[in-house]
Parts: sequence; C-alpha cells; structure tokens
Amino acid sequence: MMRQMKKSKALVLILAIAMVLVFAVGCGSTSAPPTTPPADSGSTAPAEAPPAGDVVTKTIGFYADAADSYYADMNDALQALANQDPECDWVVDYKVGQSTADEQLKAVEDFITAGYDAIIVIQNNPNTTSECIEKAKAANIPYFGAAHNFAEAANAKDSTGSTNYDFEQGGRLAGQDALANGVKNAIIIEGVLGQGSASAQSLGFLKAYEEAGKSLGEKADGAAWTAEDVATLKPPASDIKGNPDVVVVQWASGNWMTEPAQKVMLDAISALGKDGWDGAYVQNNPMTEGAINAMKEQGLSTDDYWLGSMNGREVSWQWTKDGVLSMDVNQSSCMEGALLYQMVKEYFATGSVAKAHVHPYLTGYTKDTIAELEPSLVPETDINAFVEGCNNGSIVYDINDPKFLEIPGY
Repeated sequence: MMRQMKKSKALVLILAIAMVLVFAVGCGSTSAPPTTPPADSGSTAPAEAPPAGDVVTKTIGFYADAADSYYADMNDALQALANQDPECDWVVDYKVGQSTADEQLKAVEDFITAGYDAIIVIQNNPNTTSECIEKAKAANIPYFGAAHNFAEAANAKDSTGSTNYDFEQGGRLAGQDALANGVKNAIIIEGVLGQGSASAQSLGFLKAYEEAGKSLGEKADGAAWTAEDVATLKPPASDIKGNPDVVVVQWASGNWMTEPAQKVMLDAISALGKDGWDGAYVQNNPMTEGAINAMKEQGLSTDDYWLGSMNGREVSWQWTKDGVLSMDVNQSSCMEGALLYQMVKEYFATGSVAKAHVHPYLTGYTKDTIAELEPSLVPETDINAFVEGCNNGSIVYDINDPKFLEIPGY
C-alpha cells in the first residue's frame, strides 16, 4: 500500500512538471518581430485584446530624427515605465537619423517590413510624416508621433496618437516675463530657423507683447507689423519703423545645441555691442548654455540682461536659483515618453486610444518663483527620479488628468 502511494505521488509530480513546461513554452516571449500584418486599404483595424492575465511580447519601432538628448530621454522614460509594468513585455527598437526626410521614410518602411506592432516617430517634416502615416495605415500598424505637431498633414487623423508641447504657449510665457522686465531689444536664438516648434515659440513670445496691446512697429507702407508677420518673415530691425515696444534686433539659429548657439551669440554681441540689446530668448537649455558662455567670454554679466528659455531641465533650475537665468518653462520630454507609453499600452489592450493627441502641461518659473515651484517640476535628465515621481504620485502623468489638453486639428 505504501509503495502504491509513492508511485502515485511520483506520477502526480511528473505530470505537474510537464504542465509547467508546457505553460512556459506556450506563454514564453521572443524578441523577434511578428510576421508582417496584411495590407488594408481601410482604416487601421482594432487590435484584438489578449485574454486577461496574458502578457504578450510587442515590438515597437521608435525613430528619432536626430541624435538629440531630448529625444533619447523620451525613449528612456517610455522604456523605463514599460519595463516596470508587469503587463508589458515590449521590445523597443530605437533608431536615430541625421535630420533628413529620406531617413525618416526609410526607417518607417523598415519597421513596416519587419512587421512591428507599433511605430513611434519624431518627424523630420509633416510632408514626410503624411507619407509615413499612409504606409503604416496600409500595413495596419498604428502610427504615433512625438515632439512635433503634424496636425496640418492632410491625413493626420489617420495616425493613432501623438504628443507634443504647446510651443506657442511656452513662448508666450517667456514673452510675458520679458515684457514685465522691460525688454525692448531682443535677440532670439531659434533651434532651427523656420522649424515648426521653433517658429511657434517665437510667435508666442511676440504674441505676449501683441496681446498686451504693445506695438511691434510699422512696415514701410505704414501698416502694422503683426506677431505672425514678424515670427514668419523675421525682418531685419531696419525694416521695423514707427515706435515699437519690442524689436527683434537679431535672429539666429543655434541648431538646438551649445556650440552653435555660443557662436551665434558671440556674433550677435559683436554686431550689437553691449548696449544694443537688453534681452535674449534662447529656445532650449543646451543653447542657453552656449549663450551664457558667450556672454562670459565677452565679459558681460547675466545680471544686466533678461535671459529666457523653454526647456526647464534640472540645470536650468539651478541657473534660475542663482539668478543667471531670468525664467524658463519646464518642458520635460520624459512626460512625452510617459504619455506615449500610456497610448501604446491602451492601443495594444483595446485597439484604439481614447485621448489620442495630447499636449503635456507646462510650468513656467522665474528667479522669484523657482524655490516654490521646484518640487513640482518634472525631471528631464534624471530618468530614475522621473519614474519614482510617477510611482509615488508627486508627478502628475495620468493621461486622463485635465492638466493634459487635447491638441486641436486632429
């Protein structure tokens, strides 16, 4: 009798091990991309939601137009949140281009050919994005955009989701502070002259004056310059007639990077002299560092000039506390990564995204308010601090929170 019981227990143990092995094989994941989905001339079909409790590996192609730390931080935040989520088993293929439209198109085509489950793109230009959306739709693969607005693309509504900051509002916050500090002759260093996000910041900066009833000067024919005119045409100061309350005395492009911005700031100081300007709007923190370096090189004190930016990285918090920077706007790409994580996860679960095109919230701060606002600011370069803040509730990141506004035009 005892021998028979031992045999029975052994048999049960063997069967249990076999079941565990079968389950492990059946639910195991692979990093290889799935087969290419069939082409579909209609709209993107909803994804079939996996059974409750199952964790299915998904492959995501993420293309960034340039080797920019801002973009890299966005990707790192997305992956960090997904990696800690037991419901996500994602393989993210992050590819970086060199700021050409052809590279964007080729990357998206490669993602489609590989049969990835979702595509995220930081675009080169909206026209290329339109072509990419068309190809992704035909392949029945969801297409998500980040960093730059592409609502003007003819088929923007065929994209699955997107997130980008309201750059015009960020520029407006800078312009309001510049106006409050009496800035009349401004240098504007755009990331790239004419690029959508850069032009939007300049427009917002000038609209702050326009909306306050201030004059931007007159044209040669006596017509008033508008904020839209000046931001788009970027006229030389000599073309601004009348009695303007603000003039952009120097336009320049710093390519979003420190060394190019330092060079153009040196050129501006050389051309204008120390008294030919009283403020500079430098559109991100790496370029701001270049502008600060140029001022130091020329023996100019930042205490004597208004200096504003839109980026709000941790280094800027210290600059502002030290009085080196007059103001900045907290605009962390980690938050864009968090929103993309939520959008993509929702799509994989339900086949759609309810709040599909979203502006993250902005927080402007000055040397007078930084101490009060610092605890609520969103980290940019410290990914661990960002994730910890999301986990402990000190950072608002839930896409359904009213702080996140839907982007118009989609």
